Amino acid sequence: MNPLRELLREHAAIRALTARFEFEATLGETQGAIDGEAVGRLLHFFEHELDGHHQEKEERILLPRLVAHARGRELDLVLHLGQDHARQRAVLAHLANQLESASWGEPNSLRVLAREARRFVRLQQQHSRWEQHEIFSLARRWLTPDDERAIASDFRRLDEARGGSVWDAACALAAWLDQRRAFVPAMPV
Repeated sequence: MNPLRELLREHAAIRALTARFEFEATLGETQGAIDGEAVGRLLHFFEHELDGHHQEKEERILLPRLVAHARGRELDLVLHLGQDHARQRAVLAHLANQLESASWGEPNSLRVLAREARRFVRLQQQHSRWEQHEIFSLARRWLTPDDERAIASDFRRLDEARGGSVWDAACALAAWLDQRRAFVPAMPV
């Protein structure tokens, strides 16, 4: 497994689910109601798989190897990764609060949830592009084959400890969302 390819694959899965999240969350503005279970499962995915699993790979496995090679401005660039992740965590916490408020009937919560969902999607898209352009470019230049093997091994161990990959979790959630939105024609009586 190439660790950068694995992270890119996870980015693609996350990108697809952020689009689904934006759709589900903005229904509140247009229809006055949301599918709370779908939005809740998407938030759970972002909290546990994006923030927990994916970002753990970046922060605890990839980042230390990059820091060992970085100097000056490049070190600042690499350390910015953690700051970006912290900003995303804050938005996720706010989204979870808005979903809870909406479930209690707070009138403004659906509008705020939709606005914050769009903000989260923009932040996530910008972050992924920045990471792929800046961080992955540095990783390609700096990481040795031994580094890559060690990172890949650590990624596999983390996936095993968490019961599967981010990709698998994203595919399972996407399948659940597809099934939930599938239109099944009623049988004539």
